[in-house]
Amino acid sequence: MKKLVAVLFVVMSLSALAVDGHLRIGGITNSGDYNGRDTSFDSYAPTIGFEVKQSLVLLDIGAGIAYNGKTSGANMETVPAYLMARYNIIPVGIKPYLVGKVGKVLYTRDDVSGSSPDGSYYFGAGAGVEFLLFQAELLYSITKVDDDRRGSDDLKQLSMIFGIQLF
Repeated sequence: MKKLVAVLFVVMSLSALAVDGHLRIGGITNSGDYNGRDTSFDSYAPTIGFEVKQSLVLLDIGAGIAYNGKTSGANMETVPAYLMARYNIIPVGIKPYLVGKVGKVLYTRDDVSGSSPDGSYYFGAGAGVEFLLFQAELLYSITKVDDDRRGSDDLKQLSMIFGIQLF
């Protein structure tokens, strides 16, 4: 009973603060070579994430977590957690926006034997549009990767993400 009351309290508190939660699904591809590997856009992987944000007039601030799948050029999957700031260019009707994300990579996995890469930071910048409960976003992200047997480099990726507001 106490757990149910605690969950209800959290849900009602989020509603009172007008915090928006978005489920985000899309595709990701390498936008540059990773340690001299393939630079073409022919390999795509899924990306899924969740973001919460608080609206402040023309600016939204929030946090999120995402799973970025493996693309053939890098064979590496990452899970970044990040803070985001979003500037709403026109905050009525169809809302175009610019977004910036900065965070830490919580998990990195690589298929190369003997390699244990560690993602240290995550940075993303992009543009998108929000209409009613839906959003679409094009995001360019850089993940700093250390301790990769193939060398240290930045993993540069381009994502097309679609989202729906859950609350």
